Amino acid sequence: MKNKFVLLSLLIHVCGFSQVRSFTLESTASFELKSLTFKTVTGTMGNPTGFATYDDGILVAIQGCLDANTVDTGSKGRDESLREEKEFFNTAKTPLVCFKASSVIFVGKSSGLTTYKLAGNLTLRGLSKPLQLELVEQNNGLLKGTFTIDRELWGLGEGYPNFTISQNIEVQVDIHLQ
Repeated sequence: MKNKFVLLSLLIHVCGFSQVRSFTLESTASFELKSLTFKTVTGTMGNPTGFATYDDGILVAIQGCLDANTVDTGSKGRDESLREEKEFFNTAKTPLVCFKASSVIFVGKSSGLTTYKLAGNLTLRGLSKPLQLELVEQNNGLLKGTFTIDRELWGLGEGYPNFTISQNIEVQVDIHLQ
């Protein structure tokens, strides 16, 4: 019996404790791009699902999805086009935008902020492509990150020239954890 207790204690110490935290509904992605070379279009996407896994307080895994049906640029007509047209999100066929990290690297802690570098796959319009980003975690369970999407890699806005819609879309994610 004593040996079992020692073995159990050793396993707990070696394995540490994992904690899984879910995304809250406040989590969003906001985006910005140039349209017709002089106009900046901004928008958001929400209705998140996902989770982050921590070992001994350090992020070790993260994955999540947003509902492309929630895209909101402040223009009803543009939002409908983004949701429905096959050149854009085509939400009837591919309603989710998802990211799953294959690698999470702890960079460091400074001034109450913890920084991680992530590599993984972003699935957009049913196509998965590699994506790297940096996430900064604040003490209150908020993860913030930015990255750039090259719309041509996912065929987003296929057929629209770059002077109509810029090739790069700047994205910021705000992930609130419970």
